[in-house]
Amino acid sequence: MLTRAAISCLLLLCGTSLLFAQETKSTSTGVFAEEQAKKGEAAYQRVCASCHGADLHSTEPEAPDLTEGAFKFGWQGKTIADRFEIIRNTMPPGRRGAIDDQAYLDIVAYILRFNNIPAGNQTLQPNVDMLKQIVISVP
Repeated sequence: MLTRAAISCLLLLCGTSLLFAQETKSTSTGVFAEEQAKKGEAAYQRVCASCHGADLHSTEPEAPDLTEGAFKFGWQGKTIADRFEIIRNTMPPGRRGAIDDQAYLDIVAYILRFNNIPAGNQTLQPNVDMLKQIVISVP
């Protein structure tokens, strides 16, 4: 009886792990559309460039670069939801929430594309539960 219970628990755990693995996807599969990244670039230039630089290289000591090593270190392995929520909840300083959620997500798409993450055919939507399933994979 104890053996059956142990096997049942093991199968349940394995099944849950497989289910989670099937739901999770990587940015390497093209999770945002090129058009979304273009919208994000316009919003970025309007809202973010004064601190993070027009070319995503910071112009302010407190603002991190959003390219190269800083991007890889800060974004690799995180989910789109992680980055979206941090940006939405903290940017721009003193004016958080200055733009709508879709614009924040468009900016995330632009930062991804700028850092050579491939675009696809779908548009990211501000659904945090869905965004938690997309892991950032830096090339």
